[in-house]
Amino acid sequence: MKTGKLNVKVQFYADDRVRVVKWAPGGTPQKASLVVIQTNLPDLNIQFQENAGTVTLASGKITLQLSESDGAIQYLTADNRPILAEQGGAIIEPLKIKHEKNAFSVQQNFKLSPDEGIYGLGQHQSGYMNYRGRTVKLVQANTEAVTPFLISTRGWGILWDNYSKTIFADDPDHMSLWSEVGDNLDYYFVCGKTWTTPLPDTGILTGQAPMYGKWAYGYWQSKEHYATRDELLAVAQKYRALQIPIDGLVQDWDYWGGITNWSSMFFDEKTYPDPKGMIDILHQENFHLIISIWRDSGRPRRFTRTWKKRGYLYSPVGWAGFRYFDVYNPAANDLYWQYTSKGLFSKGIDGWWMTRPSRTSSTP
Repeated sequence: MKTGKLNVKVQFYADDRVRVVKWAPGGTPQKASLVVIQTNLPDLNIQFQENAGTVTLASGKITLQLSESDGAIQYLTADNRPILAEQGGAIIEPLKIKHEKNAFSVQQNFKLSPDEGIYGLGQHQSGYMNYRGRTVKLVQANTEAVTPFLISTRGWGILWDNYSKTIFADDPDHMSLWSEVGDNLDYYFVCGKTWTTPLPDTGILTGQAPMYGKWAYGYWQSKEHYATRDELLAVAQKYRALQIPIDGLVQDWDYWGGITNWSSMFFDEKTYPDPKGMIDILHQENFHLIISIWRDSGRPRRFTRTWKKRGYLYSPVGWAGFRYFDVYNPAANDLYWQYTSKGLFSKGIDGWWMTRPSRTSSTP
């Protein structure tokens, strides 16, 4: 519906979760989510009422009041007790971006109660868990793993569905979520009963996370990186000699043999001869080997020519002389995993984590 200068779309994905999309003239409500996989919407008995400039939607668990003047939304319980309120309408400002006809920065402010805590947002190094009164930059980085989902001690949560640089901020005036660029503002509101009552199963929205093998829940040993096969095996032998329980060893970067082979998906023949034999020894001692892999193309590299010829590489050059490849191209991804399977997984690697040398990373 049209509210002031913005358009607002509200869609219940269940009686306890709501999607909110807001867009400006020139924007669009359409977006192929990289996070949300739920496509089937249940047949719900949503009660609709319009009165004195306010549209009310009620599912039986959540009552939503939408201001027709600015599109601001207030969330209430079924018996009309306040849960959370947007503070004013969305702030959607046009941007000039090369190759983009229409683009916008997007922001939504929210009014929190004085006594509630805010948790979530992924893995950060600030030392804080409750982010009231804090600012958090949501950008994947080395030792920083972003999850754009926050949870309140009052039993509600927000999944912010935007993939550009995002800033969470909370101050005495309001809590806000701002994203650098997007076609629209898009988030999901979910609500349980209390802090101790589990929130609705967000896995229905985003997919169920599979359980790892039992060994992955044991102790892992990791350091900046091991430099040779002999060093890695010596560490494993020492752990067994000391009878310290351990299940995993992590081989981080530079197993490929220096900057000229940066991010190559193979073991250097001089420093890591016979990698399959090395991994077999670790398996015999009941170790699992986890390796760090990098989504970029170094210089020179056994297969860089192929990447370049097929147009899979971006132009910018990273700090170690690498170039990023187009991870959104299915053919480029297929080629990447072919190289990774041949050079690493075929040797018996048990697990991996992805590291992006722009100092961004994600854990397995």
